[in-house]
Formats: sequence, structure tokens, C-alpha cells
Amino acid sequence: MAPRKGEPGRFLYKELAAEFRAQIQSGALAPGDMLPSETVLMEGRGVARSTVRQAYDLLKAEGLAASKQGKGVYALNPKKIVRNAQKRLSREVWESGRSIWSIDLEGREPNAQVEVDADIEAPGYIAGVLSVQRVCRRRRVFSLDDRTLMVATSYLPADLAQLASIDQVDTGPGGMYARLSDAGRAPVDAKERIRARVAMPDEVDVLELGAGACVIVIERTVTDAEERILEVNEMTLDAARYVLEYDFKL
Repeated sequence: MAPRKGEPGRFLYKELAAEFRAQIQSGALAPGDMLPSETVLMEGRGVARSTVRQAYDLLKAEGLAASKQGKGVYALNPKKIVRNAQKRLSREVWESGRSIWSIDLEGREPNAQVEVDADIEAPGYIAGVLSVQRVCRRRRVFSLDDRTLMVATSYLPADLAQLASIDQVDTGPGGMYARLSDAGRAPVDAKERIRARVAMPDEVDVLELGAGACVIVIERTVTDAEERILEVNEMTLDAARYVLEYDFKL
């Protein structure tokens, strides 16, 4: 890469990002390989530190790179995760004891950090949707290959969560949908609403995103055979890592 005319010794960050993007997508830089440090590029290419940081921030926003505290920036797998809502929520999946999350990952189980608040006051909008004042909140942070993929927070009526024994961290084979079915309140229908936006500061931290990165926000409501709402689930996904796929019969 040569300096631009009129800008001796200085590279535009988009050009620098394009060079490493091509290496990652071609496999010349494999997932986990470290990219050159800021110091190496500053000394070897004559670029400003801000140029390197902007280039790396762009690669992070595209889901092609990530950083580790004290180690630097490394390449990620450019392959996207395909999220097929119909397949992952299929009754066949959770009745067989499989995790719905493994469907996105071609059978691989993600690592999950789970926090459960068994009986808390429902946030205002959740109370309105579920028509209850007390809820069980289940927050899960999913990661794969040391990379955070998604944060999902479910709200269920507290008494229902206790009845179905899902007011604890481990919900057993098939997850909470299987336990709801065991308790006679099987999920029958689900509706998802999707929007995209720039990540909030706390989401940048949790999902390890670059500056200006976007997220996909999915809100799902699940109902039983009597059209009673069982769950409100709010999911925040790293937009650079996912492709949303839907099947329709016309």
C-alpha cells in the first residue's frame, strides 16, 4: 500500500481496513491470528495511531476482528451465523431435549452465562404485556469460541416459572419450553418483532463491539393454546455476526 498523493506518510483508514479485510476473507489471516499492533503499523507504514484505530474499529464493526485486553486485535471467522426462526423454535427441537440455540450453530452448543431473578417486580411495559406484577427474569449471555454472540432476557410470570421449575439456572434438557410443556402450558405460537439500531454503550461492552457497530434487537412473545402469553424475550444480537432467515409457504 502506498501513501496517497498529497498525504506523504499517511494512509486513510478505509484503505488499511480494506487490506486486512481481504486477508481475513481469503483465509490469509485465519480466525485467531493477531493483526499487527498499532506500534508496528505506525513505525512500518508511517501511519497515525488514530488511523490504525479507525481501521480496526471498522473491521470490528463488520464482525471481522475483535480485541482482547492487553493482547491486541485478532481476526474472526468471516462466516455468518444463520438464524432460522422457524427451525430453532420447532416443537421437535425442544421436545427432543435439544437446545434451540444449538440450531443456529449447526449443532454446537454455545457457552451461556445465566442470571435468574426468580421473583421481581415487572418492568412497566412487561407488566402490561404479561398482565402480571411479579415476574421471573432470565438473562443469558451466549458466546462461542470466546466471542460473545447475543444477550437474551426472558420475562415469565413468577408463579408460572415456579410451577414449571424454570426459576433456576439449569432448566434441563430442552430448556424452559420443554419444562412449560411438562407443566401443561406448552408453547404453541410465537411472534417476533425485529429492528436494527446502533449499539448502546452497555451493549458495546457486553458484545465486545467496535465503535459505531449495529445490533439486531428481536422481541419475541410466546403463547399457549389458550392464547395466554407465557414469555416475553428480548434478544440483542451482534448484527455483523448474524443472517436472519425465514421460511414461508405461499
